[in-house]
Amino acid sequence: MDVVGASAPARINMALTKTQICNMALSKIGNDRAQLTDFDTDTGHIKDQCSLHYEQTLHELVRMHSWNCTKERAALTTVSTSGSEDDYFGWSYYANIPSDCLRPLYLTNTTESTRFLKPQIEWTIESSQILTNYEDVWLLYIKEPLPAVMDSLFAQAFYTLLATKLAKPIAGDEKLAVMLYNEFLSVIMPEARRVNAFEGKESPVVDSDWLEATYTSPSNLGSSWPPFAQSSYGTFPWS
Repeated sequence: MDVVGASAPARINMALTKTQICNMALSKIGNDRAQLTDFDTDTGHIKDQCSLHYEQTLHELVRMHSWNCTKERAALTTVSTSGSEDDYFGWSYYANIPSDCLRPLYLTNTTESTRFLKPQIEWTIESSQILTNYEDVWLLYIKEPLPAVMDSLFAQAFYTLLATKLAKPIAGDEKLAVMLYNEFLSVIMPEARRVNAFEGKESPVVDSDWLEATYTSPSNLGSSWPPFAQSSYGTFPWS
């Protein structure tokens, strides 16, 4: 086995398919014998129910948490609201939300990755547009992940949640649906979110003057709170 560099080994996940995810959901409801052969070509009641609930359930799960395997970044093309026929009062620019965006996480006006705190900029979502007062903006958002790139714990949460939707129409067992949903909420989701939080470390987005004032610096920069720490935080764009 070849080793490149000294970095930690990459995380290896089994590449899943829609068919496998649906079959794992069917197994959760005790439907091991009647499983899908191919999600794209199968027909019948089981396939119809899987097709009915698959996308909606996936989007619900994606929006429940900022999963690492769902994150995407994009530079947005803004348009000045000056002279626009639409009324964008209070905002100087608008941009269309990326078509694959299921939930925006934050908007920033800089590409610098070494800033201690990301600048606080005003923005809001109305209809399918992001409104802001900055011309150059970058968006971090979450999108629907392909089965092949799903984290294993995310996939477990997904097929368990999908099983809760299939339990009644396929197995005819409403109590099973409730039991699976309780398992999803109390066991599977907490562990999936806990592990997801371990993978990476980001400086916080400044949401308020209070958060900025009480931000605790990393240990290598001193343990005091600003303004008593010895570290320099540079000049903020709003100062």
